[in-house]
Amino acid sequence: MKVYIETYGCALNKSDEALMINTLLSRGHTITGSIEEADVLVINTCTVRLDTEYRMVKRIKELHDLSLSKGKKLIVAGCMAKAQPYKVSSIAPTASLVSPQASHRIHEAVESSSRVVLLQDLRERGLIGVWLNGRMAPIPAQEGCLGNCSFCIVKHARRILVSHPIERIKEAVREAVVKGAVEIELTGMDLGTYGIDLYKKRMLPELVLSIAELEGSFMVRIGMMNPEHLRFILDGLVEALKHPKVFKFLHIPLQSGSNRILKLMKRGYTVEEYVYAVEEIRSKIPDVSIATDIIVGFPTETEEDFQATLDVIKRLGFERVHLAAYSIRPHTLAASMPQVPTQVKKDRVLRALKLIEEVGLSSKKSYVNTTQECFVTEKGKTWVCRLRNYIPVAISSSTSLDSKVDFGKWVNTRIVDATFYDLRGIVD
Repeated sequence: MKVYIETYGCALNKSDEALMINTLLSRGHTITGSIEEADVLVINTCTVRLDTEYRMVKRIKELHDLSLSKGKKLIVAGCMAKAQPYKVSSIAPTASLVSPQASHRIHEAVESSSRVVLLQDLRERGLIGVWLNGRMAPIPAQEGCLGNCSFCIVKHARRILVSHPIERIKEAVREAVVKGAVEIELTGMDLGTYGIDLYKKRMLPELVLSIAELEGSFMVRIGMMNPEHLRFILDGLVEALKHPKVFKFLHIPLQSGSNRILKLMKRGYTVEEYVYAVEEIRSKIPDVSIATDIIVGFPTETEEDFQATLDVIKRLGFERVHLAAYSIRPHTLAASMPQVPTQVKKDRVLRALKLIEEVGLSSKKSYVNTTQECFVTEKGKTWVCRLRNYIPVAISSSTSLDSKVDFGKWVNTRIVDATFYDLRGIVD
């Protein structure tokens, strides 16, 4: 059959799509980019936020109507199929459902003459789909988490912690590098938990160093980890970040600068513990870049709580902040709490964005009029390279730039300008 796949959401979803493609090709099916040519339509869904859910509902309805009118089979896969199967079934009653953990069994739904529901809870250990986004390859190290955040719906889609063996992850990295990857992003729902289920201890530093020792011109970027696990691996993580093939970059979500809100969120740390961990890392790796996540307008958030969040942003000077207004998610405790008015949330988002831009610009201005080593990772309208701490640099040249740079190459770049998001440089 000809199968069309449409994927939304995070790197884990993209890896699941790669598993689907590999399975289908191995069974003689073909993948098409044309809905019109396809016999089977697959939508691989995300449902992390309310606005995302609205988009998914609209798109599922469109594909369901199309499948009925054109006689095509529809399969809804991904997080929404697992976390909200009744909602999906109400808007697309003839669609088959496939959970993220059953991605490698997509052929069962494709080949069946009737509706199929595959909503298993446990992913097979070692199943890693390798795909490239340009020259960047996200490699899942684990799925699931040990937290119970009161605002999170994703835990209902990817609940159980499953870490992949180090040797299997290294195989996936080798495959990605052979395909042309120069940036390896280790990804997962919470990398701080990596190894607990498999090795009975947190093994992220060992994993990173093991990958960094592989041959090839590539750099490793460590994905998101929750703060409560940092204290167990802090020293090892610092050593891993010192490796020349590891970007000095960490993504550590704060979510709120108020201990009262963190407690309501059911996060497993205090603001003081978070600040200590970040400042400890920076004391040992001064040029490290820290990214974080912030939720504004969580239920019952007061002006004092919000101001506390702004204070932490100022104090820690994050290089990158992923900011979001709180949105109600079904099956979560926070949905039943007293909500902050929408207009108040909008106002706080704008105020937070203003500060984030100021902080981001301030941290990047220090690079202007310096020459930096820069690792080439992307090419769009111009080449993009990354400093050792992963800050992006858009580069140009007065002569032919393509003759001076290439993917996976280090180039000396003179920084001439800065924005809150990136740097601008010239390769002489």
